[in-house]
Amino acid sequence: MPRLLRYICALAVLRAAVGAGASGEDQENQCALQLTTKEVPPFVVRGTDPCVPVAGQQVVVGSREEFEYVPSALEKEWTEHVRKGQICDLALKQKEKAALWLNYSTAVFKPIAGQLARDPEPDEAEVLSYFLDKDKKRQYIEPLSGVARHPHAICPGTGDVDKFDIRYLVLGSHCGRAEPKPRTKLFDLGCTTNAGGDFLSMNYDHGSGLGPSIPLFFNMFKDRCLEFDDIYGWEARSMDQAKWWDPVPDEIRERTRFYNVPVEETPCAQSINGVYAQKGSFLHMLKQTAKQEDYVVVKVDIDGGPELNIMEAIARHPELSSLVDEIFFEYHFWFDGRSFGWGDISQERDVDSALDLMKRLRLAGIRSHFWI
Repeated sequence: MPRLLRYICALAVLRAAVGAGASGEDQENQCALQLTTKEVPPFVVRGTDPCVPVAGQQVVVGSREEFEYVPSALEKEWTEHVRKGQICDLALKQKEKAALWLNYSTAVFKPIAGQLARDPEPDEAEVLSYFLDKDKKRQYIEPLSGVARHPHAICPGTGDVDKFDIRYLVLGSHCGRAEPKPRTKLFDLGCTTNAGGDFLSMNYDHGSGLGPSIPLFFNMFKDRCLEFDDIYGWEARSMDQAKWWDPVPDEIRERTRFYNVPVEETPCAQSINGVYAQKGSFLHMLKQTAKQEDYVVVKVDIDGGPELNIMEAIARHPELSSLVDEIFFEYHFWFDGRSFGWGDISQERDVDSALDLMKRLRLAGIRSHFWI
């Protein structure tokens, strides 16, 4: 929370008569939420879907280190024009440029543990997007694409890549940095099981995103000098607890919390205005457990759950976005008539609304990635 808001709210709590209700800290947090909510612009809905705003909603950046997000020309081809009905046409047009992006992302996908990844070659750097940090150093990230996964998957003529191949991702890293590693947290919304391999030395260089996600994310970020200190996992499907915990080593168990219940959240009309579920709310837990000095990784893949309620709230509220450093989201949108087994999808949730959300998250300072 910005210091001025914290000061104002602390004074408000001191002046208020403290009854039998919320604690002083809870009152202070609620005060801050009300103040920051007033700062953000109105959430204007594009059509009838309460979770889909008009494109280009103003982004209010929360309290975080100075940065600038710079999208590549390849990304701008997607985000600066309406692309509904044109996904595969543009993906085919960008095939060769996307290959340069993939040259780099594939080369650094499975780094030598603890070592800083190589810099991109000039032609690779041209197609990559990046964050310019406070030291004016580029922190590269894959460009946003309307394919919303590997750019050489799905669309005819672009390649024969498996749709679950995640080697298009360019992740954050702490390797090579002088400052100590921050406390690092994973919030995995839709974590399924842990079975299927060695938790501590999972071989992920084949690039498949199928299978258990907690061991995958643990190893990907451990190799980038960001081993998780805290792991929070949710899974709605009833799991055999013994089987879920069996692959987890003792040194990981003590830092893991598993909730075998659905993630709960209020409808978009409430969550985007800062009113969260009374029980089971991830947004409420995020505020209670994460600090701005932490490195927070979030994965959201809860088919049929309150995904957009959560994502739009994070994009809208600076007191939430400033707590998240990296986020992975499988946006279930209308893919120009193609079916991915997601059920009935409103056409208001299309490639343009998906790109717009992910762009706003990046403008808020979050390394946002489309997930599979």
